[in-house]
Amino acid sequence: MDKPITIYGVKLPLIEERCDLAQAIVDSARKQGLELEDGDIIVITCKIVSKALGLLVKLDDVKPSTRAVEIASRAGCDPRFVELVLRESDDVVAAIPVKRLADEGLIPLYSYSKKPENVKRCLEKYPTIFLVTRDGSLWSDAGLDSSNHPPGVISIPPRDLDEVAKAIRDRIKELTGRDVAVVISDTEIFLTGSLDFARGSYGIEPIERGFGEPDLYGKPKFGGVDAIVHEICSAAALMMRQTARGIPVVIIRGLDYERCECGYHDRVKMSSEGWARILKHVLRETRRVLGLKNLLRMLLEFI
Repeated sequence: MDKPITIYGVKLPLIEERCDLAQAIVDSARKQGLELEDGDIIVITCKIVSKALGLLVKLDDVKPSTRAVEIASRAGCDPRFVELVLRESDDVVAAIPVKRLADEGLIPLYSYSKKPENVKRCLEKYPTIFLVTRDGSLWSDAGLDSSNHPPGVISIPPRDLDEVAKAIRDRIKELTGRDVAVVISDTEIFLTGSLDFARGSYGIEPIERGFGEPDLYGKPKFGGVDAIVHEICSAAALMMRQTARGIPVVIIRGLDYERCECGYHDRVKMSSEGWARILKHVLRETRRVLGLKNLLRMLLEFI
């Protein structure tokens, strides 16, 4: 019988400035009666990493560029926030009019809250979400986050989160002697809810490399590429939840995984050019297989 997988939430003291995050995790776990073990997976929210690294910005200190002011005027956003999005993005892919979608009932955001007036306040402040590429991944608003910060303060995700995960992992081993894996998670908003994804990792094979392996009937299967680190973040999110619950770290114990001296982006490498080429191939194949008329109809429906 397989051993059970256990998920432990770790509460940390309030972090508002630079600190030794690995030390805080080890100390807080011990206070809760938890000693780290070899093979544990430590899932850490990106926001708490940003805080521990001092990656906080006051909007009052941001001077928006001419481009940021122009975009903000069209999107209905704070130009200082738009300036940060532009600075922290490799490329801006799309502008999603989330307030308009909610107001027209195309997405049921108002029904997702016990207090619809709070939804209205949020949407008035952030009526448009910018979809961007950053370090080879898609992010909404470049990962900038104002929640659970003092008014006017924004946290910025670190660059090269695989290296950040490695540094935390190495420090934990230095403090405890335990060989763990570290995954850094981030919450992404979708039109019908939100999910937690891995933004960086180290010490764990992030993708199960089983594409084409035989299924139960011996046929090569079109699958077997489980995004292990994303699945881990989704499991951890059940414990972390949102808002002020105050659990930014989760320990997952008992999961059988492949260890590796690698990071997430060693396996998943994308770029703005890569995403553009994928879209081009999709449009070309749609035209070739389904016909130009169908392609134009589809594009017109989206527009």
